[in-house]
Amino acid sequence: MSTPQQQLDFIERHLVYDISKYFGKDTTLIAHRVQCSTGLDGFMSAVYTVELDLQIDDSRVKQELVLVKFMKGEKTFRESSKAYVQFANEIFLYAEILPAYEQLLRSSHLNTTLVEEFVPRNYRAQFGIIEGLSEEREAVLALQHLKPAGYALGPRLTLRHDQLDAMFGVLGPYHALGYAIRILQPQVHQRLRAGVVDLSFVSKPDEANLFAVLYRAAFDRFYGFYDRCREELLQSDGENDVKFAAKLEQLRSRYFEQPTEILEHIRTDSQSSNFSTFLHGDFNRNNVLFREDEGGKVDNIKMIDFQELRYSTTAIDLSFTLYMNTPPEERETIFPHLLRLYHKKMHETLELVLQRNKDSLSEEQLEQLLNDYSFEHFEAHFKRYAFYGVMICLHFLPWLLGNEADCDRLSKLFETDMHGPEFHQLSIDIAGDEANHRMFAMVRHAYEQGYLDWI
Repeated sequence: MSTPQQQLDFIERHLVYDISKYFGKDTTLIAHRVQCSTGLDGFMSAVYTVELDLQIDDSRVKQELVLVKFMKGEKTFRESSKAYVQFANEIFLYAEILPAYEQLLRSSHLNTTLVEEFVPRNYRAQFGIIEGLSEEREAVLALQHLKPAGYALGPRLTLRHDQLDAMFGVLGPYHALGYAIRILQPQVHQRLRAGVVDLSFVSKPDEANLFAVLYRAAFDRFYGFYDRCREELLQSDGENDVKFAAKLEQLRSRYFEQPTEILEHIRTDSQSSNFSTFLHGDFNRNNVLFREDEGGKVDNIKMIDFQELRYSTTAIDLSFTLYMNTPPEERETIFPHLLRLYHKKMHETLELVLQRNKDSLSEEQLEQLLNDYSFEHFEAHFKRYAFYGVMICLHFLPWLLGNEADCDRLSKLFETDMHGPEFHQLSIDIAGDEANHRMFAMVRHAYEQGYLDWI
């Protein structure tokens, strides 16, 4: 496994020179500086900021800021945290999926800027045995650092309306290109799908399973709170609450022992649907960068961190953001607004690409395909799988609401002893009943929307 020193050596001896070649064969690397970055939100990555001074020509010197990401941890941690799978899939997105989308646009006589605008510029995306790094499987991803261009993360939890609109506005076209490539280039789509490593939520009995650890704590916490505060949470004489309580008991009876089976059902049951494609997989506020205009409103957005990439229902990307990053008191109005906005952007992009390929589609086929992706069909599909977002919040929301000391401790335990009793107990206790009440409200909302009807 590569050590921090090996990663630094790789950057200084190899990567900085490789990046400089992007700017032309006559570009000269004058100097570079490397700084290790740290943060509480990322557990599996070692991140470095690299600043390059480049002589572009006789009269121009350019400074380029680059973010470089490696796998961290020993082999046991990488296996138990599924880092090998997650890094392989993220690298595959940059190296194969996005270039295939660009080629689709070129063959459709459309500008490839659409794909280029999804993500930061990529200088290197490699997974496997990397010469100069170590003799084991490694990953290196070097992307343009967007801070100099005015991009930044949004608030830690709840986003503004313009930020949410921007997120759902970029997600629609991203998903649409996945649909389009399946329709127009099925062999390419088959190759890409085969290249995505299954990131399953369940494992064989003898295999370590990160998700089993996280959701054991999440369900212990949720039902422990529910049992402790049931009289406060429910009105025993209310007909709706009686039905809600029955649904919670049904959920407990079917899935308490193996909560990850809910997630696995959603992941696999939907794969043959029209509304399944290559996902972001972890689409929420800490994996997008916003740029604002002079008035403080978002005018551009980039997606980052595709480590949870899966091939599955788009409800996975949508429901997580809807439950994690929207104001809880506005769910009744903001969910319909954002879903309509997303669908509009998705459908417009899909129609544009398909219209440019009329030589391979009849008018009847085109009309049928566009009808297959209508809002009515999309809404019914989303309803069936939208509980995914609640499930993710049941384990992740308390981490975001916790104080810095608890988050730091949880992060360290995640890396060193995620199977131990301290990690389990802190996962139950962090952020207290504030988080518990918010999560219970999410489950209630999902029930009221019919997102639990399938259970």
